[in-house]
Amino acid sequence: MMEPKRILAVDIGGSKLLTAMADVSAEGEVSFSGEVRRDLAAGLGKDEIFAAVTDAVDRTLLLTGAGNGFDALGVTIPGLADPKTARWLYAPFSGIRDFPIGELLARKYNCPVCGENDVNACAWAERLFGACRGVDDFLWVTVSNGIGGGLVLGGKIFAGHFGCAAEFGHLKVVDGGALCGCGGHGCLEAEAAGPAIARRYAQKTGKEGLSARDIAEAARRGDPDAREVFRKTGELLGKGAAAAANLLNPEAIVFGGGVAGAFDLFREGLKEKFNADIMTFANKNVRILKTELGYEAGLFAAASLPYR
Repeated sequence: MMEPKRILAVDIGGSKLLTAMADVSAEGEVSFSGEVRRDLAAGLGKDEIFAAVTDAVDRTLLLTGAGNGFDALGVTIPGLADPKTARWLYAPFSGIRDFPIGELLARKYNCPVCGENDVNACAWAERLFGACRGVDDFLWVTVSNGIGGGLVLGGKIFAGHFGCAAEFGHLKVVDGGALCGCGGHGCLEAEAAGPAIARRYAQKTGKEGLSARDIAEAARRGDPDAREVFRKTGELLGKGAAAAANLLNPEAIVFGGGVAGAFDLFREGLKEKFNADIMTFANKNVRILKTELGYEAGLFAAASLPYR
């Protein structure tokens, strides 16, 4: 049983922003109201992001008539974050550094603010509300414009000594591969995230300007190049997942994020490469799952933070 709470949920993504009022029941059921979406253009600075967040929050408060009638504000941060202060430390994808977004939101809305790296928060939400209820050891992977990991060990978020554990997207999967925003080459993020899917498809077909979603739709229509691109994406994700499993021996690995909407297209390649690379005896019962939190995983994540 959980303490019922009303939480203002703020999900900051790489290209979108979602806000909503989350009502959490004692049984762990979550209902959302006043949902607002804003697109976030590439290259926005701190002031522009904060303005977009407050505009969306104000709209949610207007739609719900909540005023200050909520218990806390939870915010997911797309990059390295300090969960004690809800400070946005660094994001390779956007270049944002040292952004005290939690402090600014607490001051503006006069409320407690809980903030965390978005993928850590998604992992925690999956344990509270999704496919990993009661699971103490698992890895949550988001595949979107970037790739990140959140790790639950012993029933708690494992942050690591420097607070930066489970940077799954920066496992090296291709020797001398594509340049990553972190400065390295061949990172999983640079080779299998949404932009990499678009790049690989353009290299095969010459068709520029398509998104990973566009390519997924083409794959479902039977486009062999699109299907091959997603299979290759799955193999790269499977290579990374196997390395993680061999190191951590988790009960489950859960995939979420926008690209995970195409889980059916990359699942086969992922599982084949995963099974080929794991130490089978030690990891034969690891479950590979798609998140149960769906498109609103980030809102569930933000709503989970006051329960940490």
